[in-house]
Amino acid sequence: MPRLPELIEFPALKRPSKPNNWLVAPDGFAGMVAVDEVSPVFDKTPKQVFDSVMDLVLEREEWRLRASDPDTLRISFVAVTPLLKFKDDVFAQAVPVAGEPGKSQIAVYSASRIGYSDLGTNAKRVKELVALVGAR
Repeated sequence: MPRLPELIEFPALKRPSKPNNWLVAPDGFAGMVAVDEVSPVFDKTPKQVFDSVMDLVLEREEWRLRASDPDTLRISFVAVTPLLKFKDDVFAQAVPVAGEPGKSQIAVYSASRIGYSDLGTNAKRVKELVALVGAR
């Protein structure tokens, strides 16, 4: 799989047919791409969600920040698997909930750079990230 750009536009995302990626996003946010799960709604502003993701990325040794854009609330990082040191690309964006100030959702896409299957690694990572953002 070729490396993705540093930051992605979720509505333009094209997912590979391999089962080595996972996507959580607000309903309809990812354009025509099917999501694996719809994002929960957080009682946080999009900026608070962005800041939570940024803090989580900076706290973890196995996650390495690639790029961030506070204006568009997008972050990308590389997640390195502990045992075999595989590198996976992860992208996140905080999304405001229309008509509900102070509430937001998140889009997160994690994809393995190599291999056909990831044995659930990307799904686990995305679910954990979403849960941690909700808990902060």
